[in-house]
Amino acid sequence: MQTEKKVLVVRLSSLGDVLMTIPAVFSIKDAFPTTHISWLVEGPVSDFLSYQRKIDRIIKFPRGELSLELKKGNIFKAIKKIGVFLKELRAAEFDFILDFHGIIKSVILSRLSRGKKIIGFGEKYAKELSYLFYDIVIDGEDRRLHKVDRNMLIARYLGSKSDVPEIKLNVPAHYHEYIDDFFKTQGLTGDVFAVNPFSSSGSGFKRWDFKNYAILIRRISDELRAKTLILWGPGEFKEANRLKEEAGKYAYLACPTDISQLYALLQRVKVYISGDTGVMHLAAFAGTPVVAIFGPTDHKVNAPYGSKSITVRKDVPCSPCKKKNCTERKCLEVITVDDVFNAVKEIYIRTN
Repeated sequence: MQTEKKVLVVRLSSLGDVLMTIPAVFSIKDAFPTTHISWLVEGPVSDFLSYQRKIDRIIKFPRGELSLELKKGNIFKAIKKIGVFLKELRAAEFDFILDFHGIIKSVILSRLSRGKKIIGFGEKYAKELSYLFYDIVIDGEDRRLHKVDRNMLIARYLGSKSDVPEIKLNVPAHYHEYIDDFFKTQGLTGDVFAVNPFSSSGSGFKRWDFKNYAILIRRISDELRAKTLILWGPGEFKEANRLKEEAGKYAYLACPTDISQLYALLQRVKVYISGDTGVMHLAAFAGTPVVAIFGPTDHKVNAPYGSKSITVRKDVPCSPCKKKNCTERKCLEVITVDDVFNAVKEIYIRTN
């Protein structure tokens, strides 16, 4: 790819997948600094992306606003919002549209854009037959290739010669000040760990048991002499508070956070512990040592990227799988508190 090109990145959601696309996008920008990069995204992660200097423009698909208007029966308002969005999307002609998402919705949005070439993944990585609609199809040999490495295939096709670049993300100072104030108010000094017992909506099958987290937090307190923050998001406060009560006096509820505030918080903690969630990837990109508890999801594809992490899992014949209605949960039930605590202790000592 020559310089001074206009590129549209299409990765709409979710938090973890957006984050795992960043190395490929930054690699393109590093290889071709004068390339103008726009990113089509939806949801609250758009604000976080807007603070990243190597992304020149954010185009937000108003999915939430459209859903709200349609639920209210405001069809004409929804149509108006679509019109405003399409005007912004088509304001520039792109030399390349890079569909990292690989679903029918991302294909439709890519086709609605003004682009000379649409590049996307082949059958191994794309879904919903989206690969049939690309001008250029990129595929790899390994179906279970990590998503960061998978995304780098597109960057290398465009001419990036580098390995996965070191990622330094940014948020404005006032987000760090918000977290500083919270730590001071709570008297959080010394080593502080973070635990996120939750998972994204509809992904409860990936959760390790709450009772295990309570025991784990008490062991972190008793054996490592550290305090633990329990992270929570919308609709999770009551469960988080219940876990705090079960875990004891060295457990603290985190303050309310958006993604940028949470990123600032994660940069302050010594170790982050959770299952497979987008926040897990946010912690990894914040440079925080991560202990990731994996059950049904494929660790080869979705594990936190980088050397400052330990993935705790067991070789169960039925894992990985995508059975959201699984009642046996063998892959998670066989992971003990000892397994996770030993990993926490190991990475704490290794990175301390």
